[in-house]
Amino acid sequence: MPLGQVELALRVIAGLFVIVAPTLLFLGLWRGLEAMRDDELIQQAHQRAEMQDQSPTGPDWPVDVLTDAEASLLSETKMSVVTCDTCGTPNMQDASYCQSCLTELEESV
Repeated sequence: MPLGQVELALRVIAGLFVIVAPTLLFLGLWRGLEAMRDDELIQQAHQRAEMQDQSPTGPDWPVDVLTDAEASLLSETKMSVVTCDTCGTPNMQDASYCQSCLTELEESV
């Protein structure tokens, strides 16, 4: 085989490797991830998210609640405070939802 044909054969083999190798690596990674998948863990995460969405206390993120001292300070500075009918938490007048229980506040006229 002349040197030109050997070089051409090596270039074709290198080209095929460059095209085929990433595909094979991707498929191997995909199968490895499927093998490591934990369906029970996924189900538990879905159930926990559904329970938090349906809980009457609302989500577990921290909420900044006005204390009575802050509410009285607001009333002293002539700012209006709206009290939530559901939980009794004082909220600023321009608030649409209670910052404690997240129920919609009635608009005061």
